[in-house]
Amino acid sequence: MSVLPSVAGAQLLERERELAHVDGVFERAGAGSGGVVVVEGPAGIGKSELLAAAGADAQTRGLEVLRARGSEFEEEIAFGVARQLLEPMLRAAAPRERRRLLDGVASVGARALGVEAGEPAADRFAAIHGLYWLCANRAERGPLVVSVDDVQWADDPSLAWLGYLARRAAELPLVLALGLRSGDPGAERSELTRLARDRGVERLALGPLSDAAVGAMVRAQLDEAAEEQFCAACSELAGGNPLFVCELLMAARQEGVSARDEGVPALRRIVPAAVGTSVLARLGRLGEEAGALARAVAVLGAGAEVALAARLAVLDPAAAELTADRLAAAQILAPVRPLEFFHPLVGAAVGSDIAPGALRVAHRRAAELVDGEGHGSLARVAAHLLACGPAGDEWVVHKLRDAAGQALERGAPEVAADYLRRALTEPPTDAERAPLLLALGTAEWGAGHPDAISHLEQALAGAGKDLGTVIGTAMVLAPAYRVFDHTERAVEVLERAYALLNDADPQVGLTLEAGMVAVGLMSERTAPAAVARAEALRGRLTVLADPPVQLLAVLASYAARTNRANEAVQLVQRALACEPSPPPTLWTAVISALTLAESYDRAQRLCDDLIAAARGRSAVQELVGLTCFRAWARCYVGALADAEADARWALEHGDGVRRIAALSELVRVLVERDAPDEAEQELAQVPDSSASDSVEMARLMFARGLLRAAQHRPAEALDDFRDVGQRCFRLGLGDFSGVPWRAEAALIHATLGNAGEARRLAAEQLQLARVLDRPRTLGGSLRVAGLVHGGEEGLALLGDAVQTLEGSQSPLELARARSDYGTALRRAGRRVQARTELERALDLAHRLGARRIANQARAELIAAGAKPRRDAITGRDALTAGELRVARLAGEGLTNREVAQALFITTATTRAHLNRVYRKLGISRRDQLADALTGLLDDSRDQDESAAAAIS
Repeated sequence: MSVLPSVAGAQLLERERELAHVDGVFERAGAGSGGVVVVEGPAGIGKSELLAAAGADAQTRGLEVLRARGSEFEEEIAFGVARQLLEPMLRAAAPRERRRLLDGVASVGARALGVEAGEPAADRFAAIHGLYWLCANRAERGPLVVSVDDVQWADDPSLAWLGYLARRAAELPLVLALGLRSGDPGAERSELTRLARDRGVERLALGPLSDAAVGAMVRAQLDEAAEEQFCAACSELAGGNPLFVCELLMAARQEGVSARDEGVPALRRIVPAAVGTSVLARLGRLGEEAGALARAVAVLGAGAEVALAARLAVLDPAAAELTADRLAAAQILAPVRPLEFFHPLVGAAVGSDIAPGALRVAHRRAAELVDGEGHGSLARVAAHLLACGPAGDEWVVHKLRDAAGQALERGAPEVAADYLRRALTEPPTDAERAPLLLALGTAEWGAGHPDAISHLEQALAGAGKDLGTVIGTAMVLAPAYRVFDHTERAVEVLERAYALLNDADPQVGLTLEAGMVAVGLMSERTAPAAVARAEALRGRLTVLADPPVQLLAVLASYAARTNRANEAVQLVQRALACEPSPPPTLWTAVISALTLAESYDRAQRLCDDLIAAARGRSAVQELVGLTCFRAWARCYVGALADAEADARWALEHGDGVRRIAALSELVRVLVERDAPDEAEQELAQVPDSSASDSVEMARLMFARGLLRAAQHRPAEALDDFRDVGQRCFRLGLGDFSGVPWRAEAALIHATLGNAGEARRLAAEQLQLARVLDRPRTLGGSLRVAGLVHGGEEGLALLGDAVQTLEGSQSPLELARARSDYGTALRRAGRRVQARTELERALDLAHRLGARRIANQARAELIAAGAKPRRDAITGRDALTAGELRVARLAGEGLTNREVAQALFITTATTRAHLNRVYRKLGISRRDQLADALTGLLDDSRDQDESAAAAIS
């Protein structure tokens, strides 16, 4: 980053107050509290000099300063600004320090920059999160300043990362210092606007220099005896802009204008309309070679090596070195290598003087030189090609396609999409067009661009009989349709690919059929055909020697959905034994099968392993899906606090159907935790989607029915359960154990006095449960049958329910059954036996955080003559969802940094959560966490009465 020495002295006199302000922010960073400073002003007003001077002061105090500058040319180079900042730091680090910098997910960020080998970032967020931790790891060693000038020209991925860093800077010994040129179109981007206007950002708006400061510049650069009227004229003509003052004085010196009052008329005659007039005139006087070299630098952009610029300018490299020195002496180039302009405005003036056609030709030639001589990355080649006009050049198409692939690997799908759009205008050959549209649609889908589906549809329409493109497009387009609840279209595109395949590859055909089943089962409109196909595939499975893993996973989920638990578990075991293992999109089918088959422990262990792997890649959307399913399994087993933590995280980070799934689990958990008002608030945040015919909507309606029942709104609850039953029937899930609507509807009918209907539904539920033959479902069904029948028969059924559930992996259902059994015993006059069951129910419910069951058990105990203690306000049950998430990971042995990386928070937030956790749990050491969270601390250290659920 160049400093304008002739301008800086006067400016720093003028900007002393602003410089002191920035220095104060840097000083606070040295004490451990960072922040964000935005220095803003129009072109040439002095932000660059202020940032440079402040950075120099920071270095004298021992702060490391990372510097970068945005440029118009590099706006299309993914993470170009981030690479300017971080690559030199990594290159200079000793091996041990480099390993420390790249610890954890920081390595994902380094791979996004292309400076570290390994698996590419899962998406842009993964890259941004990794880059944040690269800075955080460095800041842990000592205070850090990240300085970016001309941030209005930063590439979009880098800008998104700077915004992410800015929102967390206050919790690190790090200052983000940004120079923003106001009035530039790039300054209006939404990400930059949010960053600059954030409440915690300190903005310094630089105004024009005062007459006194301009006078100091005149006397320093032109004549130390310059008169006041002449100095005032210089200030007026340049508008107080220091760069314009500098150019005006240089022109005055060359024209021999006197710095006396009588020289003012001559000064007015030579005043340039802008910097460009003076710059181009000066450049013209330096000769043809100087002009050619300056124009080459304008085309190549900052950081051009002399040899490369010489080749583009058709100059001898040695002569180019000397010419660059002459340009630096004339303040057109900066006196540095690689080459850059003295100021961006100077470069803009030189570039604007190149005719449009000549500029296109120069960029095309530059792309060849950069590519052929290994002077830069594919991204730099692509940046030049974006500036060329279309010419039907196959080489251009191929280079842009390759650059797009690299950008996708580095977590920059929006940049990849720009490259591919340009490739399509070249244009490509007919054979290449559909694959390019597929690549474009895939990149846009990753970037969340609204045109993604349109371009994927165009790819499919133009693919003809290109089997690879049709299948590839179908595999991307079908899930995209599914997210937007266009399941029929999703099935159609898979069917088209399957028809075109025509038995050419049986394994691929089976994979496509599995996809049709997986997608089709999720909507009422497509479910009947999907069920028929699933049954046909199930029948063929016995004769397939090597079924693809996708087929095994999908049929396992289908078997579990239709209450064939043993079959589901067997298919899961076969799928898990396959090489390669199921892709990320199918792991949820495996977990769903295990959960519905009541293999909760195995489902949770699998979720834990997959979540740990996804966290290592910062694969957020994959994490959302897995976390939703873990919340589902955890809710079944009664790990309510953990389930709530998972559901809230997934709801915060997910979208589409995943958001509906997360909301379903959160509402169920909050009902169990006796927080109906909070559940109602969460439910109100999601727009009414009852028109959706998806499986996720059926689950959400079931959760809403549970909430309405808890709110003592039985008619509305019954409507919801009936609606769920109709949805399940249309989805081919008449026997679905995942949403036992019959059981809940039976209880509502009993409450409303409809005994006959209640017993009918309870009997149907019990019959289905006996077919499934899984203890949680069977025990819960026995409990409902006992409540509905009442009397001695009901007591016997409730006793059977407790006995059955004692052998299950669901202590939550056991606590519920014990509470209902105890209540029935009390009402039958068996008070001693009732108290035993109710005490056990209360004890278990407290340990699970199931306050709704606990409150019922406590009320019944009081009615039975006991005096149970009140809930404690400390202990494990008092932890918030965020505190519990942190405590769980810390208890597993993760460091604060690793916890923060896993949960996408800062280390400072992690520490704050842990401080509150220690206080609530009554512990003082990290190694006590695991025991405290499982209730194994002895009473002398454990201040959580609710964990013991002692009954007096």
